Amino acid sequence: MAERPEPPTDVEGGPVLDFDRALEYVLRARKIGAELGLRVTVAVHDPAGHPVLVARGGDKWHGPYMAMGKARLAAAFRKPTSVLLENWRDRPMFPLSLTEVLPGGVTLNPGGYPIVEHGEFVGAIGVGGGSPDQDELVARRTVAELADTIP
Repeated sequence: MAERPEPPTDVEGGPVLDFDRALEYVLRARKIGAELGLRVTVAVHDPAGHPVLVARGGDKWHGPYMAMGKARLAAAFRKPTSVLLENWRDRPMFPLSLTEVLPGGVTLNPGGYPIVEHGEFVGAIGVGGGSPDQDELVARRTVAELADTIP
């Protein structure tokens, strides 16, 4: 993996996932999706779950909302959405409650991944446009190729 420059920092000196870095995630996810024959929609959010960049991949009206919900859920818990769903399998009311509790809503599907750079949690990515397994694969590969570690 090529050496990356130090990320931009916030006023407290912590790393920030800015527009330029978010664009790298979007472009990489779109490339990986295209390799699978998919036109994916990609959302990159900051640690608080606010969108940094959303790129629509297809013509489905709900695509951006689905990807944003996945990114927001992964950001809120700092875990892949597939792991969260598995953890909550025996507690179905808990994830359902999150659809109302977390501002902006969440998407209870695989395809969301936290992003850790330079040892710091900087945000999350959400991918939609394929099957849940395909969305998960695109998100995981994108983070694996661009971030420090994957959960």
